[in-house]
Amino acid sequence: MAETSVPANLALAPEQCRAARALLDWSAQQLAERARVTLDWLHAFEEGREPGEDVDPGEAERLRRVLEEAGIDFLDAGEASTGGGPGLRIKQKAGYIPSERLSSANDV
Repeated sequence: MAETSVPANLALAPEQCRAARALLDWSAQQLAERARVTLDWLHAFEEGREPGEDVDPGEAERLRRVLEEAGIDFLDAGEASTGGGPGLRIKQKAGYIPSERLSSANDV
């Protein structure tokens, strides 16, 4: 999994979105409908690609709001859990290269 860093202009990271959807057992279609985004946009977002130039800046915020309303509690990097239920955190692995980014240039 790629290093998780949430740019200031995004409400959540693609990894958080995928993990939250999995915890809720929601399909991409279900989340897209609930958050009023297109399925293509959601797929692009979850893959970490730029969803397009005509993107509504509120789309990622709507995703987060819908997921929070469904019971997901997001933790920011370094933030401690405060007695909530079971959850997960995405660890940053030093030196980890996701399979889609492997090449002869970074072969060890």
